[in-house]
Amino acid sequence: MDTTKSRPPNLGAQSSEVEALRNRLRYYRTRADQLQYALDHRLPIEQAKGILAERYGIDVDEAFTMLRSFCRDHNLKIHDAARALIGQTGEARRVAC
Repeated sequence: MDTTKSRPPNLGAQSSEVEALRNRLRYYRTRADQLQYALDHRLPIEQAKGILAERYGIDVDEAFTMLRSFCRDHNLKIHDAARALIGQTGEARRVAC
């Protein structure tokens, strides 16, 4: 009995196209997750830079250098320090860093 007549034509080609599309979808989902993670971690850093720039009358590049140095000196992740800084009340912000 010939089984090739019971299958749709080019099933192998369609199957490989579907698999290629699934691989692309996985890639783009992973990429979107990575970008969202970066965005979620970058926003507090930007806010902390603004707080430091305003507090010390410096530009944001200098504020980032200050934040980075503080983190290196105290073995902290920069986004953790930034979150702590933006989570402080106005009075506590003046004495931190």
